Amino acid sequence: MISIIITNYNKEKYIKKTLESCKNQTDQNFEIIFFNDASTDNSYNFANNFHYKNRRIKIKIINQIKKKYNHSNLNQFYGVLTALKFCKGEYISLLDGDDFFLPNKIKDLNHIIKLKKKKIIYNSYVLNQKKKENIRKFKKRFLIWPTFPPTSCLTVERKLFKKIIKNIFPRNNLTCYLDYRFATYVCKYHYEEVYYTHKKLTVYNQENDGVDFQYRNINRFLYWKRKFEALKLFIFQ
Repeated sequence: MISIIITNYNKEKYIKKTLESCKNQTDQNFEIIFFNDASTDNSYNFANNFHYKNRRIKIKIINQIKKKYNHSNLNQFYGVLTALKFCKGEYISLLDGDDFFLPNKIKDLNHIIKLKKKKIIYNSYVLNQKKKENIRKFKKRFLIWPTFPPTSCLTVERKLFKKIIKNIFPRNNLTCYLDYRFATYVCKYHYEEVYYTHKKLTVYNQENDGVDFQYRNINRFLYWKRKFEALKLFIFQ
């Protein structure tokens, strides 16, 4: 079984479709651990309503009343670590509250896990940006930098994931979120455990109001600051 960890903060615009993308999987051998990080919109209510209407789906909803930290990076890690305590699957798939899984994701992941015997899987994705869709594919290489797969493209064996996520918990370089930290750490210490598939299994929504937007413009200082902080993590962690 695969455990899907959904972290949500004020994703009312997307959360229904995010949950529906799990419901519509062709392989139903999964569970959902939904972590709501003190949302102030209706996304938490949407998740509860989804649970009520879909009792056949294994879902655990965790509602954080007040944010644990004053930085979104730390809160993301806290949400994942908290959700991880409730996971029963052999593998963990991460899904941000504004992204979607394509219908065959769980089926294809189970096939890859059985066939390739790898503990870390990155899948390619469809980038949804300003109503334009672009397919992003990855090739396995030793140094991922400067390209970092989104969080929602990551699937990891549970015991290994628990070990890595604790080791990469942010103590500095807070511009580097989970996707950056995980990629740099894995390239350095678990390269042989990684498998990249060109199958596009995730829809990654890139919005101009997200926490990540200020770091995406290649012409801005913050873009390069985070890239080099990720490189620094790779060298020194």
